[in-house]
Amino acid sequence: MQAMSEEQKMDVLEKKVDEGFARMDRGFEEMRSQIVSSERALRGEISGLRSELTGEISSVRGDARSDFRTLIAVVVAMWVATVLMVVDHLPIHL
Repeated sequence: MQAMSEEQKMDVLEKKVDEGFARMDRGFEEMRSQIVSSERALRGEISGLRSELTGEISSVRGDARSDFRTLIAVVVAMWVATVLMVVDHLPIHL
């Protein structure tokens, strides 16, 4: 086997470096594709969860409004009962 000249050695090294960079580029492109695919899947999942949570929040708000109306009805009824009791115990009836 013949010894390589300096120029041939440089050519071999340059070829190896170019091949290494090409492999890195392919690897980076594959990683980028996986990241983009994962991002799209996550965006879809987030959108679905947002819709689901919006529905649940609306339901909870409706329940809270109903509970508040019930509370107001109970407070008003207690107030009316208290007023009627006080009026009933007045010495002068109107």
